[in-house]
Amino acid sequence: MNAQNPKGVTEQKIAPGTSRRIFLGGAAAVLGAPAGRAFAQTNETISYNSFLDPANANDPRAAAQTQMIAAFEASQPRVKVRVIVDPAGQNGVRAARAKSDSPDVIRVNNFQMPEFVSTGSVLPLDDLIARDKFDTKDWLINLDQTRVDGKLWGVQQDYRIPIYVYRKSKFDEAKITTPPRTYAEVGALGALLTKPPQMAYGVPIGLSGGIGGAQAFMEFMVSSMVAGNSDPFFAASGRDIGFSEQRLLLAASIVKDLFAKKAATPVSLQFAYNELQDALRAGTVASATFGLYRYRGLKAAVGGDLAWAPAPAVAANDKHAVYGFQMCINRHSPRQGGAWEFVKFMGSPAAQALAARGGEVVARASAYKDAYFQTPEAQDQLGWKTLVEQRGRMVNYSIIQSTFNQICGEAFQRMILRDLAPAAVALEVRTRYADALAKA
Repeated sequence: MNAQNPKGVTEQKIAPGTSRRIFLGGAAAVLGAPAGRAFAQTNETISYNSFLDPANANDPRAAAQTQMIAAFEASQPRVKVRVIVDPAGQNGVRAARAKSDSPDVIRVNNFQMPEFVSTGSVLPLDDLIARDKFDTKDWLINLDQTRVDGKLWGVQQDYRIPIYVYRKSKFDEAKITTPPRTYAEVGALGALLTKPPQMAYGVPIGLSGGIGGAQAFMEFMVSSMVAGNSDPFFAASGRDIGFSEQRLLLAASIVKDLFAKKAATPVSLQFAYNELQDALRAGTVASATFGLYRYRGLKAAVGGDLAWAPAPAVAANDKHAVYGFQMCINRHSPRQGGAWEFVKFMGSPAAQALAARGGEVVARASAYKDAYFQTPEAQDQLGWKTLVEQRGRMVNYSIIQSTFNQICGEAFQRMILRDLAPAAVALEVRTRYADALAKA
């Protein structure tokens, strides 16, 4: 695990023809970084587990990550960062379970955090935050909402809230002038937009993609439906289901009704992230609740024939479950000092302003003072920022969240395919989750 160049690891490189000293010194100056202060007495390399691949020239988020790392290295010249590319996050999970001393820093999303914490391999940050007087107030959503079992385990990088994405030309043809605000209004789109080979609204209940089965379905729709405006998703311990039987029955009834009214069709039972994106691109799906982090690329792919609105909810203006990614430190790492400096830097307003150029809704509130947010490219992000502030809430997740996602996906699929009552979903979800939790 401590090899200098393990398989799947990508070294950060500066563009050919650029002086490393000039580039890094300039980056440090731009960010106001203390280039002369170094926490390490000798040179060291910390490893960073991330789903963003520096070699992916088509991903602006990856390019922004590379710029952030270069600026950090300029501020801490004795420390280098090696990126371990882990698209599905499985390397980080395995390392945590095995209590490996590497990677040093792991990028973990909020719905995986209880599982990581349960391994005992994540370093709690409360003492370090207090010692260094790290700002915990300058965030779109209070950092306290990210606590797991009462502690802070990571520094938030960004926020992801579901949005309603639709093809403008499809809505124009059907003379639809207002995007739906509720699932009842979404169901009414079936009569207006669903016609071979097009469906009005894609419901991605497929079990592929993401970290676990039916992740897209749970992320975009079910987590917000069952948690509502104030109910818990899971208990603070990450073990017991927190939402009520009534909310689960409501969610199952809504989804069944979308299929009954042909707003969605059984084709989407196999959709996950990529399939839904492909269908929106091809125009075989006219609209869907989707991820803002894919919006920019999708809009470019369809020649601008794309628009977004707040995601539909049970009632207009209901809250939506928000998650994002955090930077966490491996409790078993011998390089915790360097790791903490890197985590602090990546959560700073200046570094977050660089991340914003990759298209993310960054977490630090003061980062939005950056000049980038005065440009046309940033206007969608400003809209999503407002949406996060006004309608976003963070919820607790399960220590076996990916398993729970798959249980729900299979139960909802069976309900649609076999025309079962919503009560069948509620029974299956609670029974199978209890069995899975007992084995965890």
